[in-house]
Amino acid sequence: AMCDREQAEEIVGELLAYLEKADYSIREELVLKIAILAEKFAQDYKWYVDVVLNLIRIAGDYIADEVWYRVTQIVINRDDIQAYAAKTVFEALQAPTCHENMVKVGAYI
Repeated sequence: AMCDREQAEEIVGELLAYLEKADYSIREELVLKIAILAEKFAQDYKWYVDVVLNLIRIAGDYIADEVWYRVTQIVINRDDIQAYAAKTVFEALQAPTCHENMVKVGAYI
C-alpha cells in the first residue's frame, strides 16, 4: 500500500501543501482524497479536525457537503474532541475572510 498509519500524516501534509498551488481542475478530487486519507488513517481525531478545517480554509469552494458534514458527525459523537473542535473552529471563524463551509461547521459544532 502507498499509505499506511505511519505515513498518513506526512502524506496528507504534503497533499495539503500541494493543494494550495494545484490546478483548479483537480482541486475537488484532491480535497476528497485528502479527506478520505485523513479519516481512514487518523490516529488522533484532533489531527483529523485540523486537516478538514485546513481543507476548508485552503479550498472551501471545492469541499463537498459530505466532507464538512462528516467532520461534524465525528465531533458530535466523540466527547473527547468536542471542546478542542469548538475552540479551533471559533479561532478559524475569527479570520478576516472565512468560507461559508467554515461557518456551517461552526454552526454545527
